[in-house]
Amino acid sequence: MRRDLPPSTIYSEDYFLSKACEGLDEYLVGQISLVKQHEFDYLDVRPGDLVLDLGSGRGESSAEILRRRATPIALDYSAAAVRLTHQQLGHRSMVVRADALHMPFPDNSFDRVLMGDVIEHLPWALGVVALREVERVLVTGGLAIVHTSPNTWFITVVMRPLRLVLKILGRYEVLFRFDEYDRLRHVMHPNELSPRTIRVLMREAGVEAETWVDRDVLRSGSSEWTQVLGQSGLVRLLGRVAGLWPLRLLFGNDLYARITAG
Repeated sequence: MRRDLPPSTIYSEDYFLSKACEGLDEYLVGQISLVKQHEFDYLDVRPGDLVLDLGSGRGESSAEILRRRATPIALDYSAAAVRLTHQQLGHRSMVVRADALHMPFPDNSFDRVLMGDVIEHLPWALGVVALREVERVLVTGGLAIVHTSPNTWFITVVMRPLRLVLKILGRYEVLFRFDEYDRLRHVMHPNELSPRTIRVLMREAGVEAETWVDRDVLRSGSSEWTQVLGQSGLVRLLGRVAGLWPLRLLFGNDLYARITAG
């Protein structure tokens, strides 16, 4: 397994402001995507909480933390991400350039940690280190939410027939976006996970975690990936069926873990 981090320079401003980076449309109008809304639903941020936005990216999650009357500390190892997050927050919060493996915070610092779409960018061994760091900086009883996509079972089993259906339907713009996403993910994602391996990773890190696959397999038709598909009533019906257990283990593309610090 790869043990090196992808170079921080590939996470450029062009990348963060492209469709390859989830939630761009919402970011441009000062909102957060449905995926990030789900992350916050699970994280249960309360007024007054100190929250670590680990892998802050463009900074919209940190801005949402502020809207919830909590205090964000944003961390990213990309210089472009730090600049964009500063633009979002101004002087309202601290933005730190560092990586997830050696976080410059004391033990028991944070009530909540949000780690959205980060773990797939860390090779397995480094993912273990990062999860241990997350637990270290959480207060006793604190919570962390980890989100990752894609689900490798979805990629292996569902993607090929889905591409065929999209080709038959003439949805070439969606196919083009899938091709561009695949090109980037092979460079940026050394640690894509499945419903099984996310549990194994948590166990190897020694953290107490509940893991699941989101049942909203079409992201309510609001994602830039699912807007076209969600316009069909038949597809929405099939999406509800695919979200049932155990089908969502294959058809769901959003994996979560909730870590509780002991």
